[in-house]
Amino acid sequence: MTSSEHHLSAGQRRWDYSVQRYKPYDVFCEKDLLSILFLAHGRPEITTRCLLSTLDAVSRYPGQVEWIFIENGDCDENFAIFQELPVDRKVIVRQKNYGINNGLNQAWALSRGEWCFIHENDWECRSPVDFLTIVKDILTERSEVGIVQLRAVNDPRENWGYGKPEYSPWSCGADVLERGGVKLWRERTKGGHEFFISDFPNGFNNNPIVMRKPLYRECGSYPEPEVGTDPRHGETEYQGRVAKTDCVTAHIGLEVYYHCGQTTSRAN
Repeated sequence: MTSSEHHLSAGQRRWDYSVQRYKPYDVFCEKDLLSILFLAHGRPEITTRCLLSTLDAVSRYPGQVEWIFIENGDCDENFAIFQELPVDRKVIVRQKNYGINNGLNQAWALSRGEWCFIHENDWECRSPVDFLTIVKDILTERSEVGIVQLRAVNDPRENWGYGKPEYSPWSCGADVLERGGVKLWRERTKGGHEFFISDFPNGFNNNPIVMRKPLYRECGSYPEPEVGTDPRHGETEYQGRVAKTDCVTAHIGLEVYYHCGQTTSRAN
């Protein structure tokens, strides 16, 4: 993977057997490499739509990217989609469904980037800009930021956290934030992009986020419910772990990803 031709300069040989030298860094936390952890479970028409939207965005990003595809439903169509993608660096895992957190833990274990992008197959990118460079700027310039959220604040399919400062401070006014005891402030990258930072307790979620690998390592692998038990609470458990760290959460300040896997609702 990290020995691909992409890293060679013009005229440089790929292998020189007269030289013995090893990479002087953690090969599973490669500096400036973004790992996209793409988790799918059937629904190949949605997989195709959402994956192509992200591929279009990645085509505008000049940095290093690898793809880790997990087909968590043993779907022939999704597996074929992943195999046919003409990307330089990819790993594909095909298996039965043992839960979201099981699949994501496998993707984390295979990834080599210092930043990991959590991307389930029912999230569609609608950003016309190179948002990944903005994410990279936020993470390299602000060491206290552990997670950058990418979900559109005004996604009409947000039916849980909207208007709640403990889940979506970006959607709340100053009075609501004050009553909830949540701080939110604006920042700018050196390139001039405005984004948001908050210290709210539930900054982690399985919506599209980019997360530092050292933070994942600090918090440990996602809790995996036993087969046959309630699979829903692993995310809540992990939010508690992240909240105990010193990191804060940023929102990119753009309407990037929208959920296309459920009906429109404002249940809260």
